[in-house]
Amino acid sequence: MFRRQLRRAMQVALVAVLAAAGMQLATGAPAAAVRTIYYDASRTGEFRTNFDQAAQIWNSRVSNVRLLAGTPASITITVDDGWPRAQPTGLGSGRIWMGRTAVNQGYDRNRIAAHELGHILGLPDRRTGLCTDLMSGSSAPVSCRNANPSSTEASRVNSLFAGTLAAPTAGTTYTWTDEAGDISPLVVGGRPASESYPFMVYVSGCTGTLIKANWAVTAKHCSTPTSVRVGSVNRASGGTVVRVTRAVNHPSVDVKLLQLASSVTYAPAPIPSTSGAVGTATRIIGWGQTCAPRGCGSAPTVANELDTSIVADSRCSGINGPYEICTNNTNGNSGACYGDSGGPQVRRVNGVWNLIGATSRAGNNNSTCATGPSIYVDLPSIRSWISTQVGGLPV
Repeated sequence: MFRRQLRRAMQVALVAVLAAAGMQLATGAPAAAVRTIYYDASRTGEFRTNFDQAAQIWNSRVSNVRLLAGTPASITITVDDGWPRAQPTGLGSGRIWMGRTAVNQGYDRNRIAAHELGHILGLPDRRTGLCTDLMSGSSAPVSCRNANPSSTEASRVNSLFAGTLAAPTAGTTYTWTDEAGDISPLVVGGRPASESYPFMVYVSGCTGTLIKANWAVTAKHCSTPTSVRVGSVNRASGGTVVRVTRAVNHPSVDVKLLQLASSVTYAPAPIPSTSGAVGTATRIIGWGQTCAPRGCGSAPTVANELDTSIVADSRCSGINGPYEICTNNTNGNSGACYGDSGGPQVRRVNGVWNLIGATSRAGNNNSTCATGPSIYVDLPSIRSWISTQVGGLPV
């Protein structure tokens, strides 16, 4: 027995010595090989140290890949006066341009560098608007200084390099850009919610609006949820989660009312007597898909908004004019998308957001979002029906 204990102690000591020397003993479950990727940042001028620091950040967060400066390099990095951008040519290879435009607008250098390296490591843009997400990029506020990948982002890189996840298709160019020209737009062309919007209601895959302390409105084509989150622009946190006790469908238009198990303290959005004339400035808000083709991406965590306007009914195919609103696809490429269904279209009345519409469908029968105007149910046109169902709307 003493000999076995001595042998075990000697083995432990040997492992410790070899580990200190950077070596490992073979075991029954060998560790996954670490892939070393060399990058060349010699032509990045004043941003060289930022990419060295970004590489160190990634090296401290992931275990299956290591970034080192050197040649021959599979990642080449240069600098110009445009927007920062990355063009992966494969998992762990590609080109990065460190554009000065974003830096001049105040975005953090290390965050940009780490974000662009994230693309080469297999991560797409995820415009959540959250500073904690490295790949949220420019959708997070300019004041954001976080250059560290989230645990989810680091885990995905580890899985990609371990081969347990399929590598993304090469050939996409990701651009760190402003809201107007974002290649991965929000609410297809919008921006993260700029206000708290206490009337927002997350309806499990759809969007809704609080219209009374214990009632919300959404689209009839949305599934009736068991509960909703009220009062937060973040669909995963904040506000109050309330059980849904009853749903009431409108007999003809795409509207569903949800009765809540208890009243909430958040201010509901008032429904005015009219929606407004053609040309009225409006805003749409929702947790809809942030890219145009059906199924191209998941819903953002933070609701997004887009400023738009009411356009002539003739712009929308199949619209029920007296009871629906034709809403412009701003700049010809921005508008509501999958997941925005039931969400609010609002306009300012004496400085207060009033609810005039609920998202229904595309106005051009196209499955790709924002290629034409969208159709919203005109809630003022059915205000009396809504008021009857909910026992009276707030004045």
